Amino acid sequence: MFTAKYRGYDIDLYRSTGKRWIAGVCGGIAENMQWSATGVRIGTILLFMFTGAFAVLVYIAAVFLLSSRPYESKTHKENTHEGNFASHAYSEQKPNLKQKMFDYGASASNRIEEIRARMAKVDKRIRAMEEHVTSRKFHFDREMRRS
Repeated sequence: MFTAKYRGYDIDLYRSTGKRWIAGVCGGIAENMQWSATGVRIGTILLFMFTGAFAVLVYIAAVFLLSSRPYESKTHKENTHEGNFASHAYSEQKPNLKQKMFDYGASASNRIEEIRARMAKVDKRIRAMEEHVTSRKFHFDREMRRS
């Protein structure tokens, strides 16, 4: 039930372990969205000022809904000989929330080409089926099954 929580909801969303003041929610959101943690904290304070208790309830819910970021050992980074590049490459493999929100997908011309290729493949399969059904072998086999 809560397995998505421990996988970061497949968008690498965790509570921060390094940029935390209270529970790491603002730091985790900042790491995920690649924003400044201070900016997210200021936004949270402004949200509290305008909405009151709603912001506190959302923050408390986020504490329970987000798990802490899994620990990455230093030996793993030393073994890769890439340090920060390894973590950067990992973040490119799994898109964060900002990348998922603003990903508009392939262009229309690419989609049309993909649809055209798929339709050509379907047409080829239909022609092969028509050839089989109209062949003499098919009619002969059908007559043999009747008797």
